[in-house]
Amino acid sequence: MKNISTALLAACILAGALISCGSDTTTTPNDSAPANDTTVAVTEAAAQPEIPSADYGGKEVRLQGFQVYYAPPLYAEEENGDQYNDALYQRIIKTEEYLNIDITFDDSIGVGDVATVVQNSVAAADDAIQLVLSHDMTGNSKLVSQNLCYDMMAIESIDLNRDYWKLSAYDMLAVNGHIYLTKPAFIIPSVGIFTFNKQMLAEYDMAEPYQDVLDGKWTLDKMAEMSKVVTRDLNGDGKMDENDTYGFVCGADWQLNAFIFSLGSSVTDLDENGKIVLSLNTPHSAEVYTALHEFFNNSGDAWFNGGVDMKSGRCLFAQCTTKSLDNLRDCEVEYGIVPYPKWDEAQERYNGYDISSFISIPSAVADPEMCGQTLEMLNFYSREIVLPTYYDISLNSKSVRDEESIQMLDLIFNDIYCDAGRTYFGLDNSNMFNLVYSVSHYLYKKGTGDIASYFAKNEKGAQKCIDTFYKAVDSNE
Repeated sequence: MKNISTALLAACILAGALISCGSDTTTTPNDSAPANDTTVAVTEAAAQPEIPSADYGGKEVRLQGFQVYYAPPLYAEEENGDQYNDALYQRIIKTEEYLNIDITFDDSIGVGDVATVVQNSVAAADDAIQLVLSHDMTGNSKLVSQNLCYDMMAIESIDLNRDYWKLSAYDMLAVNGHIYLTKPAFIIPSVGIFTFNKQMLAEYDMAEPYQDVLDGKWTLDKMAEMSKVVTRDLNGDGKMDENDTYGFVCGADWQLNAFIFSLGSSVTDLDENGKIVLSLNTPHSAEVYTALHEFFNNSGDAWFNGGVDMKSGRCLFAQCTTKSLDNLRDCEVEYGIVPYPKWDEAQERYNGYDISSFISIPSAVADPEMCGQTLEMLNFYSREIVLPTYYDISLNSKSVRDEESIQMLDLIFNDIYCDAGRTYFGLDNSNMFNLVYSVSHYLYKKGTGDIASYFAKNEKGAQKCIDTFYKAVDSNE
């Protein structure tokens, strides 16, 4: 599969983004082809959509569901002069023209009501919704187990191997070999990241961590080591609070749980038969939780209670998301961007935690091939228009301030990891929720790294949840 992120960067170069066309830093770490060659290849590929045009006679395609406020907008009803808004609008207009359809959008459905609305549509066979957006942690189990959405692999007009589908992001969500929920290029991700204080690094004569990331050496130990150097009782009052300087600051909710995945653990995995199984209670996870307990609770180098952020200049690393980079446009501190760290150098990838929506096709639609073609074209124009514009805005607004950070975003967007336990059951089953939120709600709040008993307490209920899910899924086949 072609690397979607490399395509994005090349498209950004063509769009006039502030990237040096001849710089090797605009390619991904594993891309050995010259930057100009990549640009030419992407330009040629972008000239023609992957699917032929069609004429559906102006038929309406209704996109409904929950658009998360903490991810970039996905739809624009009209042009207003804002570059990103207008790119969203052009994505719709061009798709409509290519297929002669009329796309409408309704995001008034409540976060917990999406699956029920789809269920009612399927029961009525009313073809009321053609595409549906769902929250990343609730309602998805119902969508799949009650046969409320199509297997994307069964729709002939969809080819998940095309780069804009980003199959590797959600292949762990496969159910009996089927793919129901996707995060293709149409969904602009909002991924957990860290900003770092360049001025503080210079003050303490430490290197910026970009090269460590590219060399696979950006690990939890490395981040903890660097954090230790800068933590200070700034006002000398003998206590560490919001008035002092820290190596690491972070929100104490999902932001901490993202470490489960970045450090090579997972709440669930797929076994040799492709079945979802619990996977958190392992020797590796025990090591991970012990290390997180030491860093979060014992080191004194981490702060989670607010009052300190990158703008304050009193931290080395600060957690945020790719979406909330918008809030740093007026930040006077010079900062860079890196992904969440890995566990060790042997870990193959930096697993990003994305909090944006999923998109699926309800099983009640009368013409799934039209819906598939619509998604194909929305993804195509996302790759060609929206995503390059998204990068360009980030550059021109100075949310992203150096070429190395662009390279980091390339890597971050390419390494999104979806966990079935979180996606299908995270907010719908209390025991699975406890596992997904075990770092923030137990390790941090209880101040303990002894997690084995907590796992044992929740495993039975979580396993029952999985068993119930498969009982329903298997009855549909």
